[in-house]
Amino acid sequence: MSGKQNLMMMTKTELRNYVLQHRDDEEALQLYLDKVHTDNPSSQIHSPEENVGDALARYLENQT
Repeated sequence: MSGKQNLMMMTKTELRNYVLQHRDDEEALQLYLDKVHTDNPSSQIHSPEENVGDALARYLENQT
């Protein structure tokens, strides 16, 4: 089984832990982000130029 197939078989939590331990593995990071987005299609990725604090405040307001 190839490395990519192994990554695809991991749960989101397992893949997150793998990405944290292998920070240079861009393929694993992309697979993780794809899983996160699949599980929560309304999730957003913010660019460094955006005020993430404002986005976080809006998110927290919608959680109540």
